[in-house]
Amino acid sequence: GTRFIQITSNDGWDMHVNIYQQANLPTKGPLLDNAVSALLTDLDAAGLLQETLVVMVGEFGRTVGPLTSAAGRDHWPQQFAFIAGGGTKGGTVVGTTNSTGSDVADYGWTQQRYVYPEDIEATIYSAMGIDWTSVRHDDPLGRGFSYVPTTDPVLYYPINELWG
Repeated sequence: GTRFIQITSNDGWDMHVNIYQQANLPTKGPLLDNAVSALLTDLDAAGLLQETLVVMVGEFGRTVGPLTSAAGRDHWPQQFAFIAGGGTKGGTVVGTTNSTGSDVADYGWTQQRYVYPEDIEATIYSAMGIDWTSVRHDDPLGRGFSYVPTTDPVLYYPINELWG
């Protein structure tokens, strides 16, 4: 019964070449900033922000430091996630990077490790009141569905520091 909207961008954010060319980051960054800002402002004005969880993520980060020879950036295992509304404590920043942005200096959360996509999943399910540790067995073949996979050696957790 949970309603959601997913917006996927396929308009060339994978900038391995000329990342700072006017048509790339200098144009796309403000478009994204303005759209997210307007969404949050509208949700707040309608009294819906506290009951609407807004999550913005990418599947990878970008390398830091000097640009590549093609004036772009390569993929990076560190990720970025933006979470707002849904009862979160506004302005919360979880973790900090080192001075070059190449690694985490302080994880900023109780698990004292990197935040993985599965942790983001657990956070979303937790915010919706879903027991993210449960396994559903009501699929047609009865194989079971884990909300958050547990096959890795890492145990995943919600980022509870986002709530005040």
